[in-house]
This record gives sequence, C-alpha cells and structure tokens, in this order.
Amino acid sequence: MSDQNHIVSALEDLIEVTRDGQNGYRDGAEHAKDPEIRKFLEQVSLERAKVAGDLENEAIRLGKSNVERSGSTLGAIHRGWTDLKANLGGGDDSILSSMETGDSYALKTFQKHSADKEIPDNLRSIISAQEQHLQQMISRVKAWREQHKAA
Repeated sequence: MSDQNHIVSALEDLIEVTRDGQNGYRDGAEHAKDPEIRKFLEQVSLERAKVAGDLENEAIRLGKSNVERSGSTLGAIHRGWTDLKANLGGGDDSILSSMETGDSYALKTFQKHSADKEIPDNLRSIISAQEQHLQQMISRVKAWREQHKAA
C-alpha cells in the first residue's frame, strides 16, 4: 500500500502547478490583443480549473481536509514577468511564449509524478492524461507563435 501522505503531497504539487497554469492562461487572456488567442487562452484556463478541481477532489478523498487552491509564488512571479513583457510591447507573441514556458515546467512536474510507482493507477491515469494535454498545448502554442510570426 502506498503512503497516503506521499500521494497527497504529490497531488498538492500537481494542484499548485495546475492552478499556476489556470491563472497564467487567464492572465494571458486579459492581455491578449488577438480575439482568437484570447478565446483560446480563456478556454485553456477553464480546462486547467477543471483538472485542478479533479485533483483537489482526489486529495480530499484521501483525507486532505484543507486543500490549497492557489498557485505558487514562482507562478505569480512568472505571471508578473509576462504582464511586464506584454505591457512593454511584447504583445501576443510574448504571452504565448510565457504560456509555452509555464507549460514546459508543468509538464516536467506531471512527468515526475506519472513515473512515481507509489501513485495508484487511478490517479496515474489522471496525471498521464494531463501530461498528454500539456504536450499538446506546448505544440499548439509553438505552432500559433510560428503562424503569427509568419503573418
């Protein structure tokens, strides 16, 4: 049997990085100039909120009564840097670049926990699904950046 404290700690790590993504995409949407990019960023933010909620429910199910529902200090600093770049004229490309950077960090966190053999299979499937989603988002954001550079 896996150590529940270890599993809850892993979930808290994943919740934090997912909330960082949710907040980052929402913040990016607020600064995006292109309506299509803004809509995309808002949609991803909502998807991240659902994943974070699912992870929080699992932590509660495992006995964690007070689940932290905010992101990390590092995530807040990253969002501040994104805001600064956007306000200094970096525009949508700088926002998308920041999303790519944040998702790359989140992907590493999800990969670390999906490889953890102490995580039960039912949670590992949630983690693996989000890991795949992050890989798709990184590719999609890269493609969008290339498309907008060419335009």
